[in-house]
This record gives sequence, C-alpha cells and structure tokens, in this order.
Amino acid sequence: MNLDVDILYKQGNFLLNAEFKCFDSAMGVFGPSGCGKSTLFRAIAGLIKPDRGHITLGEDVFFDRDRHIFVPPHKRGIGLVFQDARLFPHWSVEQNLRAGECLKERLKDRPFGFDDIVELLNIKHLIEREVTDLSGGEKQRIAIGRTLLSNPKLLLMDEPVTGLDVSLKMQILPFLARIHTRLKIPTILISHDLGEILQLTDQLLLMRKGAVTGYGTLDRLVQSPKTLKELKGADLTNLISVTVKNHQPDRGITHLLLPDDPTYILGMELDAGLAVGKEINIGIAANQIALATDRIHTISMRNQLPGTVMKIVHAADRSIAHVETPAGILFAEITPGTVQDMNLREGSRIWTLFKSMAIQRL
Repeated sequence: MNLDVDILYKQGNFLLNAEFKCFDSAMGVFGPSGCGKSTLFRAIAGLIKPDRGHITLGEDVFFDRDRHIFVPPHKRGIGLVFQDARLFPHWSVEQNLRAGECLKERLKDRPFGFDDIVELLNIKHLIEREVTDLSGGEKQRIAIGRTLLSNPKLLLMDEPVTGLDVSLKMQILPFLARIHTRLKIPTILISHDLGEILQLTDQLLLMRKGAVTGYGTLDRLVQSPKTLKELKGADLTNLISVTVKNHQPDRGITHLLLPDDPTYILGMELDAGLAVGKEINIGIAANQIALATDRIHTISMRNQLPGTVMKIVHAADRSIAHVETPAGILFAEITPGTVQDMNLREGSRIWTLFKSMAIQRL
C-alpha cells in the first residue's frame, strides 16, 4: 500500500497529531490504551473529519483540508473490522456474509468468490446457522468474511480479538495472517498487544499521547533506546520460520529444523497434529531467553544455540541483547546488572537458552 497520513484532530483535551507514510503491505499500530489508535482508525475510515491535513491511499485522496476534499466512509472502499462483530442478529450466517456484497460496483474486479472466503475462513459448516448460536470467535470470523466480500482496497482492523479468551484468539489470529498472504489485501491492524500484531506483520507504527513516536520493523525499533522505551511493557517476541522434523510422544517433544542450519534442532511442546515437513512460524519471547557463557548440559532448558552479541541497547531498567545465532538475530531481554556481571559487549561469544514451553506456534 501507499498510505500517506498527515493530520491533526482535536477533541476536548485530546489532540491527535499523526504523520507517517506506509509503503508496506501490512502494518500494526501499537500503543497503550488512550494513545489515539482508535482515533487514527476512525480518521482513516472517514468516521471523523480531521481539523487539518490530508489522507491519501495511492492515487485516492480521502481527505485534504486545503483542497476541501472529504470522501465519506462508504465511498472509500475500506473494509472495517471492529472489536465487536456487529452482525445482524435476525439474519443467518450466509445472509450476514452476503451483506458484504451489497455494493455491486465494488465487486466487478473482485479476484475471489463467496466460496473462496468461506473456505479460507473455514466457516462452511456455519453457513445455515443463526448468528445468535455462534461463539465469539465464530462471530468475528463471520464479520471478517463479510468485510472481505466487499472487496476492500484496504483492510482496517481495530482490536479485532480484544475481549476474546486465549483459545478464541488462537482461532482468529491465524486467519488474519492467511488472509494477508492469500488475498494480498493491504492491512492495518490496531492493537495494544504486540504479540497479536507480530502474528501478522513486524512493521510497526508506535503511538503515545496522540503522536507517532516510531515507525519501522521490530528489529529496527529495538535498536534505538528511544523507541525501545516506547515498547516498555510489551512482550518482545522473536519470530522464526522452521520446518517440522518429527515427533517424540514419549518425550513430549516436537522437533523443528532451522532453515539455514540443520545442525541445531529446536524442541517445542508436542504438537502431533503438525505434519512432518510442514513449514511453520514460531515465536519466542525475549524475556524467556537466558544467556550463558558456555553450553549447559545439566539444565531443563534443552534449546541451546551459540551466538555472538551484535549489539546491546539500554533503556530504563532493562537491556536488549541482539545475538546472532543459527536461528537468526535473537533478542534477549536482560537486566543491566546481567550485562555487567557477564561482562557482555559487542563481539562476546555466548549461548542462548530457552525451554520448549517458551516456543509458541504463530
């Protein structure tokens, strides 16, 4: 996408002053509650009119105060997904889905059909059901399907899994990544949960008190003490692509191959449903990685990778070590005292250690 936003909007004592350009196919907007994420969402969607500035998507000008342009929401071609599903309770699942096709002029060049979306979201068995009989996760999948069927030029999602329990979140999040990969629809995901965003993209827009405080990939943002401070309290997650090697039910382990170095094999909690040879993405929280000067055999952390410290970034009461390993660059969250006690510096040879339970499938 080519999204250009430069706006100012004042409501009461709150001021949104956001300026950024996004050329990536997906972006996550991250920040604490009250920072202006949802206000930015409403401005891009056309639900509010900024006091000044402009918003453009490619050649489409949605808003330009100086040129007196304001395109209403229904003419922007943006697909909106809210925290609550907002389904029609008196309609069936299929009728709710078909509601996304009401604007026929937007369907002319749609590269997918109704059945494609039903298959993509795995909702064929729900088609004839009443929406009042659905779980929270099922309702949100129907809402996403309805939005996709409108053939949006941009998918804008505001906290789509907030309020769902962990099991329901895990029903929805993989579909978001699948939608982006298969349908190639530019996507913006707004969330206060960094882990949710990272399941879709590592391209982040950081916000605080109505302003943009950082923009870029996660690995770039954590290299700066200023933007690392903005990520304080967030669960920094290392993303790794791996291939399923085999399963050992008697040991409760599924083994994973690293793409660039098959010498080192990772072990995660047993997931016998994963097909051998399947490529998957996994996440390891930075605060779940320990560092050691040598390999340790008598310890429960069975995943151990050698590495070299490339950089150490300090912010407030924590430090982030960037360690080059056979799995790529891993972030390890440690205390400044650990840096001092281990005499860590750029070029230090160390081992990264983490439990099988620290590996989360994304």
